[in-house]
Amino acid sequence: MDLREKPGKIQSFLEIMLRIRLISIVAIVVASISFMASSWQGIASLPLGASEALGMWMAEVEGVAGVWANAQYLSVAAIAAVVLFAIFGSVRGAVASAVSFGLAFGALYILGGNENMPVMMFGALAIVSLVALVVVKVPFACGLFPFVLAWIFWSGLCAVLPASLEPTWLVWAVLSALGFAGAMSLSAVAGKHLSAGVPAAGALVKAAKQMFVPVLAASLLAVCAVAFDMPAANAVDAAQASDAAANAADAAKTSNLNYWGAALYFFVFNLWFFVLQFPIMSFAPWERLRSGSRRVEMKDKKKAAGKKNSKKK
Repeated sequence: MDLREKPGKIQSFLEIMLRIRLISIVAIVVASISFMASSWQGIASLPLGASEALGMWMAEVEGVAGVWANAQYLSVAAIAAVVLFAIFGSVRGAVASAVSFGLAFGALYILGGNENMPVMMFGALAIVSLVALVVVKVPFACGLFPFVLAWIFWSGLCAVLPASLEPTWLVWAVLSALGFAGAMSLSAVAGKHLSAGVPAAGALVKAAKQMFVPVLAASLLAVCAVAFDMPAANAVDAAQASDAAANAADAAKTSNLNYWGAALYFFVFNLWFFVLQFPIMSFAPWERLRSGSRRVEMKDKKKAAGKKNSKKK
């Protein structure tokens, strides 16, 4: 009788992704170079548009109440994401995701729409993350460079995808921040497993399994906020200032496009996160973070005791 615990479908899927990780990293590198060579202007326009809009928006809102009134749906999506990371991951994963959201939008604010900054931003991120990967022995350093590599690919993908969900820069900014938060949260949870002595591959699979539901749910909330709630709020504001009938007609024209666009970006983002970003994270030197002795959790002890009792019977 085989008493080994059979892996679930999610775990089996993640293990398959690790087996084909070489294909993932080759695909990302080749595609990223192609995107940078052929669509650099489109890629650069994403952070520029997002930073300009963020700067204008920050200048108009007043205090926390103003932020909530103007971006309550995206705020709810961000808060829900952090809560989900805490529930399914760990407290350190939730903290990592919250800090990541702040850093992502802080970087956009600092960018300030400067046309010379995107090249410096991409270059600085790549260099800093690579140095951290080699020198710094913390989980976040192991997860940062793979994220940057995958993020360049994600930016190129957003630049070449059909404009099925507008504004594209907002979709890019929101999902980039979520991807960053997810990667750092996954790194934090993987570091926790490594400190317990779990092998690197097993720690990554466990962490990604814990991130599966939070990333899916948070990305769904994010695209819904961009596709439906944010346009609806903007339409209300515009209707108060101009012709309500004209705005209602415009909203009706774009509603079907928003549905398909939301579905497309939801699918593409999760495909990018679990099929491309997660496998290349395994190339980082996670094993150096592993504890020399493996700690057995209480639930694992109970499973082992149950197996022994069943053998005796």
